[in-house]
Amino acid sequence: MRPLQKSMLLMLLTAIIIATLVFVFLQLKYPREEVGSTIVDQLGRTVHVKKAERIVSLWPEATRILFALGIGNKIVGLDTYSRTCPILTRAFPWIKNVTDVGSITSGFDLEKIAQLKPDIIFVRTDDPKFAEDLQAKLGIPVIAVRFNPPGKEKEWNFDIVTIIGEAVRKEDRAKELREFLEKKLYEIVNITSNIPESNKPRVYQAFAFDLLTTMAWPNEIVYAGGINVAYNPQSPTPWVRVSLEQIIAWDPDIIILHGFGKWSPEDLYKDPSWQQIKAVREHRVYKLTLGWSGWDPAGIVVQVLQCAKIFHPDVFKGLVVEVEANEIFKFVYGVDNLYTRLKVDYGLSI
Repeated sequence: MRPLQKSMLLMLLTAIIIATLVFVFLQLKYPREEVGSTIVDQLGRTVHVKKAERIVSLWPEATRILFALGIGNKIVGLDTYSRTCPILTRAFPWIKNVTDVGSITSGFDLEKIAQLKPDIIFVRTDDPKFAEDLQAKLGIPVIAVRFNPPGKEKEWNFDIVTIIGEAVRKEDRAKELREFLEKKLYEIVNITSNIPESNKPRVYQAFAFDLLTTMAWPNEIVYAGGINVAYNPQSPTPWVRVSLEQIIAWDPDIIILHGFGKWSPEDLYKDPSWQQIKAVREHRVYKLTLGWSGWDPAGIVVQVLQCAKIFHPDVFKGLVVEVEANEIFKFVYGVDNLYTRLKVDYGLSI
């Protein structure tokens, strides 16, 4: 090797060693816990998070993912709907002891939130001004998230898992969780997407507390290979109210009742006003788990499994929903037989 080449090589190696030593020094002097990280939430807001040891969640979708990431013990304050979520209260009964700081319907107690001294707060994307005002008033990082964020309202999106994972420094678990859920979901979708439209049942889905309120946007019905009779891409909101006459005119093949609602299939079978509908006459009304103030990361996949089995029993004859659902909830929340408990407690149809 020529002297010039040896000299250049020595300089290069020296530079690499110095850079490495500087990097190690900075990591030791300024660990990530002190430097923090920068997050871009689902409103496109750039938020700097220094640490996430004390967490307040004002949105059930975020709360469920925090538990799925294994850091439910770091939550110091919750909205009312998170504390009463049927899935979370069975998986983690102690959630009822977490401080209630209000709800999206009754309002939030900002003084109580401040007293909890959180490092980070999670809210939904529906109210950008609230997110900004809350962060400005309390001086605490606020992350806005949703399964169907602005611009993607009419589809499910697992970006929420990745963003929350980054914010609370559980990136590896978030990646594992997202890959698992997407794999399970698209195992079904890859089959149902090839089913001809002529073989898809026409489905009406009722809201938990009002049989005449239904889902207008695509949801598990579409993913599972069904046709949503109330689908309206122009609807500004997902849930819309319709008349019984409209439902009779649609004459759906199948009716889905909200699993956490107050009605059972027998209620419709006994009601004379519903007898003109094909689904009721043929006893094809089913009570299935649906969202409880937002979506559940495991629940949305389970809902597609339920619907796929009901819509296309011959195609999915090998699918045992209860077994598969228990496995999914186990992976997500680490709790055995969670779906079976929900099935028994709420009288689910499958």
